[in-house]
Amino acid sequence: MTLIKEMLKEPVFQVALTLAVFVPVNRLYRKVHFFLFNPLILASVIVMLVIHFAGINYDTYNQGGRIITFFLGPATVALGVPLYKQIPVIRENFRPIMLGVFTGAVTAAFSTVYLAKLLGVSKYVITSIAAKSTTMPIAIGITEKLHGNTSVIVFAVAVTGIFGGAVGAEVMKLARVKSRVATGIGIGTASHAGGTSRAVQIGEVEGSMSGAAIVLTGIVTAIIAPFIVKLLI
Repeated sequence: MTLIKEMLKEPVFQVALTLAVFVPVNRLYRKVHFFLFNPLILASVIVMLVIHFAGINYDTYNQGGRIITFFLGPATVALGVPLYKQIPVIRENFRPIMLGVFTGAVTAAFSTVYLAKLLGVSKYVITSIAAKSTTMPIAIGITEKLHGNTSVIVFAVAVTGIFGGAVGAEVMKLARVKSRVATGIGIGTASHAGGTSRAVQIGEVEGSMSGAAIVLTGIVTAIIAPFIVKLLI
């Protein structure tokens, strides 16, 4: 029993646990496409239940989690691939795309910080959610620079992506947005990877433009978020 407890504390076990849960849940979500089966929700809940009943505290689990977090850097760089592939489309629609991304990124950061302050949320929490509309690796980096809580931003990014994936396409329909480029840019700017997973189902153009919007939004947010936080709080 003692040997098993010691094994459970090893970082390699935490990594194996995360992958063992995420991979089948991700396959399930790809087949069913039900928002509650989103890996960010279901896999997280399963992992939390496992470490709770196994008596593993968060700090111990995070020893392995930091190994996974390390790969967020290369994942961020890999986001440049869809951006590169869409250079001809971006060049053709450069002004509206950049205006849309800039407006969306500023609106997301400004409204998040302003509403949080209006509701009396503490400065520490505000700096921890300001970058919620960017993809996880970039959001964590921005939050660290703002001296916020990375655990909070992970949760905020997950909720934003899940919500955008669930309703983003429907919002575009209600707004009568007919342009495939605009639809992809809108979804990707507002809800990063979570929304992009839905945009890919709509069409190739929408999916690829949403992927490109993730990169562009991350760049804009990394620049303007610190100024917005400093200005409002």
